[in-house]
Amino acid sequence: MLHPELEQSFWTRRKKFPAAMEQAFQAEMDRLRDLRVRRTGLVAVVLYAAFAVTDRVMVPDVYQQALAIRFLLVIPLLLLATFGIAHVKKPLLREILLSSVVVITGASLPWIFSLSHHPNAAYYETGITLVILFGNIVLNLRFRDAVVSSVILMGAYAVFLCVQHKLPPEVRLNNGLFSFALVVISLIANFRTDQDQRRAYLARSRERARNAELSHAVELLGKLSSEDALTQVANRREFDRRLDLEWARAKREGQFLALILIDVDCFKAYNDHYGHPAGDACLRGIAGRLASVLKRSSDLVARFGGEEFVALLPATGAGEAAALAERMRLAVRELNLPHAASTAAPIVTASFGVYAVQPVDDEQASTLLDKADAALYRAKQGGRDRVVADMPPEYQAGATQ
Repeated sequence: MLHPELEQSFWTRRKKFPAAMEQAFQAEMDRLRDLRVRRTGLVAVVLYAAFAVTDRVMVPDVYQQALAIRFLLVIPLLLLATFGIAHVKKPLLREILLSSVVVITGASLPWIFSLSHHPNAAYYETGITLVILFGNIVLNLRFRDAVVSSVILMGAYAVFLCVQHKLPPEVRLNNGLFSFALVVISLIANFRTDQDQRRAYLARSRERARNAELSHAVELLGKLSSEDALTQVANRREFDRRLDLEWARAKREGQFLALILIDVDCFKAYNDHYGHPAGDACLRGIAGRLASVLKRSSDLVARFGGEEFVALLPATGAGEAAALAERMRLAVRELNLPHAASTAAPIVTASFGVYAVQPVDDEQASTLLDKADAALYRAKQGGRDRVVADMPPEYQAGATQ
């Protein structure tokens, strides 16, 4: 969930998110900037190289030097940034690399001018503003980097104008103000883009938070609809749903399906003697012990109602189900909860009825419950605290009666 002070901290004088969110925002912007550099880097190379044509007429006396500066220094640097920025993992180094490329590209123009004595060189300075616009708007440098690179290049341009005596003072003043205005406009555009990106990122973050909360609510609702509130095992509704699914699967695949019906012995007497809070704690403990015996994700323990539980065991025969029921019986005894009002034992115990069947077309899932209930009835009639399995004779020897 988003912190309630997030929007306040965003709109304060700092114009930044809280530290953790600021870092995440800048990381996302760096990824977008990587894509932008790869897409626009070659365009920048082509445009910068195209001005070599004008070097022939603007600075013909240093044409060879101009070509060397363009093609042996600046263009390789542009290509390096275009294809290498994605491999620079540290944010600070990435910022330095991009800002340096912009500064060196822009500074290459007064450098070429300073080498020339041709009258046309006086008009060479306009390229600096193009480089600044490209860095601030097209590359969308971070605002602080855009400010730093713009100040450096405008400083170089100011030096250029100061030493350029071939232009009238009023022309130099006009050109300086014109270029300064372009830089300010580009910085405003850069800043507003940054603000728009922050608003969009904030909206996406809130949307992700809302979606996460909604998913959590749906998950919680699903859990509440399928889980018994007291014991935290599946409820009767979830058991009925799973029984229908597993019955159909067992019938389709020709597999056995086993069911264990469990009744806590003399539980009404336990409640009357120890009180309902103790009774609730007893049921929670028993549910946990029963669930701990089953290891497969397909197995299900559910509260059947009151003090009754049920275990549904897909792809399980009667003998294996009876063995699991015996382990459950012992697990309940291991709780060692005193039960002074029990007629079965001095501690809390449970009785188990087991049945397993390989469904056929004319049988219903209710058969499984009816047979397990009949076995449970015999277990209680036989003295409780025991497992009775209703199964074929070949399994009888292995069951606890």
